[in-house]
Amino acid sequence: MASRLLTFGAFGLAAMLLAPRAADAFEGRPAADKTPVCDDLDDAPTDAFGFTDGSGISDLGHGSLGLTLGGNAGVREGRSLNRNGTLQGSYGLMPCFEISASVFGGTTRSTIARERLKDRSHGVGLEAKYRLLSHRDHGVGLAIGLEGGFERNDDRATGPFSSYNTAFKLLADRIIVPGTLYGAVNLSHNLIWNGPEPYRRSSTSAFGAALAWQVRDGVYLSGEVRHLRQQNSLGLGSHAGHATFVGPGIYWQATEALAVSVAWNVQVAGHERGRDRPLDLMNFSRHLVQLDIGWTF
Repeated sequence: MASRLLTFGAFGLAAMLLAPRAADAFEGRPAADKTPVCDDLDDAPTDAFGFTDGSGISDLGHGSLGLTLGGNAGVREGRSLNRNGTLQGSYGLMPCFEISASVFGGTTRSTIARERLKDRSHGVGLEAKYRLLSHRDHGVGLAIGLEGGFERNDDRATGPFSSYNTAFKLLADRIIVPGTLYGAVNLSHNLIWNGPEPYRRSSTSAFGAALAWQVRDGVYLSGEVRHLRQQNSLGLGSHAGHATFVGPGIYWQATEALAVSVAWNVQVAGHERGRDRPLDLMNFSRHLVQLDIGWTF
């Protein structure tokens, strides 16, 4: 029941964000020497919503470099701690079109049924995003994204294996109260192939909705709800489990070029197929933490 209420509430927020908006909501926008090609002057920062992303992208001829440090913990039986890091560079290659490249790695240490397990991974990724709508012209920001990645895993229990993934993303945001309150909605579907051959196919679908409140210039407090579903196939069938997460976040624009954000999510509802338990701690962790450090140029 809690999962359904949270999901319905998130869809309600999505409907509010995507509703038409009057043009006078953008009065009072500060003047700029140069109008951005695709970005809007009064957008909320992309990372101001926690794990949820805004629709903003790098403007033509500009770029950004970001370091993301993350961790998750909490399993059904025993203990597990994952630590990971991603270094990503993005650049506005064409008007309203951004391309990003990343390298990442992580370690997982677990104790399950008194057996100690260790897994190390590293990989590379490539992502492209295109902004279809902007607040300035349409009252709502909307971007689509395509991401692909390769990951090499070294698992003490099963040995080394490779993973490939392709993710499709839809990112929307809206200015609810100009200069004060912003909202964002994300939809994604990630296709995963795990080796060794024959590759096991799975997928993860995600829906997220978040609000960000600018409490002072350059400082945002956020709250979000995200619903994730795991499938043992590339499509939406063969359901393996689902989980609903909620949590707060904070974003600080330290300088004109440097920004720092922290977000925390906790699983509050879920279900694992084949088990009569209130949470899904087989496919998802109980706690998720993320630290982002971004620099724009």
